[in-house]
Amino acid sequence: MKLKNRKGTSIIEAAVAIALISIMLLWAARLYTNSSKNVVTTEDIETATQLASDKIESLKKLDKDGIDSISNSSSITQFPSPYDKYGYKYVVPNSVNGEPNPRDTGTVYIKYIEVDVYLMSDTTKPLIKMECNFLRKDSDGTNLGL
Repeated sequence: MKLKNRKGTSIIEAAVAIALISIMLLWAARLYTNSSKNVVTTEDIETATQLASDKIESLKKLDKDGIDSISNSSSITQFPSPYDKYGYKYVVPNSVNGEPNPRDTGTVYIKYIEVDVYLMSDTTKPLIKMECNFLRKDSDGTNLGL
């Protein structure tokens, strides 16, 4: 039996082609959505890093008594505008690597402080943790370095 030469596509072929194109478009839309979410996350981490660094810079200006006054924050403090979607808190552990914090060696004083920066919309997990050891002379409290 001989088939006629047919021209055009059948309804089944058209449906398969539409289904394949739809799957590819859905995949592309999902990829675009996920990539735009990652851009915001990267931007948030970059901003949080800068804010934590600024906090540590302000702590570096403190003398020994000022460093002593820093303690664990019980709540998250919001940054001023335009960074009000971020917040921070200080973490001062009781010991660092088995050594009490602060360590007093008689001539120098060392204190470990960690600055945690959070998104105010999600305060369960910090965006970034930046830690710093402060080294001061016991006699006059001058900064010996970090």
